[in-house]
Order: sequence, then C-alpha cells, then structure tokens
Amino acid sequence: MAETAIPVASPSRRPHKRVGPYSKRGALAMMDGRSREALFMRARRHELTAHIGGSPTVVQAALIERCAWLSLRVALLDEKMVASELTDHDNRAYLAWSNSLARALKLLGVKGVEARPPTLQEALAAGRVG
Repeated sequence: MAETAIPVASPSRRPHKRVGPYSKRGALAMMDGRSREALFMRARRHELTAHIGGSPTVVQAALIERCAWLSLRVALLDEKMVASELTDHDNRAYLAWSNSLARALKLLGVKGVEARPPTLQEALAAGRVG
C-alpha cells in the first residue's frame, strides 16, 4: 500500500497547539477535523476500508481505527527522522509502533478483497457487451 503523505496545513488558519507523536489521547481526540493530522487519519481510514471491500465488520473497524492512529504516530516520527531530531526514546517508540502497525495490518489482511466481476446489467450500461 502506498504511504500517504500528511497534508500540509493552510497558512491562513490561526496557529494551534501542534499534535505530536506523544500527544495524549485527549489531545488527539480533540483534533480539528481540518488539521493535517485529522486529514491524514481520514485518508488512511478510507484507504483501509476500501482495501477490505468497503463494509468493515465491528472488529475490522476497530482495527482500521487502530491502524489510523498508529500510522499517524509513525508518520509524525518520520518527520522527526527526516529533520534528524530522533532521540533514543523516539527510536524505541518508532520500532514499537511500526511493529504494532504491521501486526494490525496483517490482521486486516495483506491481499485485500478481490474486485468482483461486473454484473450483466453493469456491463451493458458500460457498453462492454454489445
């Protein structure tokens, strides 16, 4: 699966406290839906939901949410890595979160759902049968 970049926030918005990889759960839950972190998580949820076929079960939805949170934390540490600002603690957290993300993604399924062939009605509508 291609890695989704965190969208860059618009400079016209008023500054707000930045969400970081170690932000508390409450701070992350209060994220503005327009923030770059919230946009990143929304995109990740959409990608993973599409990967499993679009209708997640309760368990799959919980795994997708966990993957979105872990993906955000790993992406935020990726930014620190690019800026050469990683500490030893960051390295340990990065490895733990990356491994947790890999295990959660494995539970969702590596292959994903195969696309179903179009029905006769869909093929006729698309002009594929003639």
